[in-house]
Amino acid sequence: MQGLPVSVEEYINGLIGAESPEEKISRIVEGFFSFFPFSRLSLFSYSPINFVGELIFSLHADGSTLNQDAIREDIRTIQPIYDAILDKKARYITVGENKSELPAKYVEKYKLSSVLVVPIKKGALVIGCVLIDGYKGEDSVKETLVQLVENYFGKAFNKLSFINEEQVEHKLSKREIEVLEQLSLGWSTKEMASNMGISEFTARDYIASAMKKLNVRHRAQAIGEAIRSGLIS
Repeated sequence: MQGLPVSVEEYINGLIGAESPEEKISRIVEGFFSFFPFSRLSLFSYSPINFVGELIFSLHADGSTLNQDAIREDIRTIQPIYDAILDKKARYITVGENKSELPAKYVEKYKLSSVLVVPIKKGALVIGCVLIDGYKGEDSVKETLVQLVENYFGKAFNKLSFINEEQVEHKLSKREIEVLEQLSLGWSTKEMASNMGISEFTARDYIASAMKKLNVRHRAQAIGEAIRSGLIS
């Protein structure tokens, strides 16, 4: 891996031995805190259709879980993060007077002084992002460190199999594709049920069935995989 210590390269290559995506993600996070001087990491899913980012989990370097808030935001309203996603490139944001457009409610609640945004890509699509804060290094954050972190997550998440390619053959039903299209437009389960003339229970069942066939854990991942596979546009 160009630009990264051999120990990091060996660690990422070792992710292949993890049995499940959940185990790989856990090891990716554990490895990050071992190699880089930050104290907190939050993983968000992202929909390239409705531009919504949703918190999956947030962890401290000691392994403790941050109190889980239901964070769900239209990323277009948070310009620095949206710019990073549009550029598909890591971005280091300094928080301070006239230096950041991050929402004050998050800056104050989580006592943010800086945030490193790392988009997570699946092919040409951004399907999530990692927000990293609590820098513990002695020197200021340099572009080299930003690139190292970006390379780490890029290589590490490429080891994840969000979809079993053999399952692509198991085509989604017309209704399953329809609920994914409704999800991609930002409709709630209740709204899509009304739009489709079905019950909320049936809508949830179609969503669960589509996610199972696509072998994904989150709705945003299902949308991303459906787009990548050409099932929806």
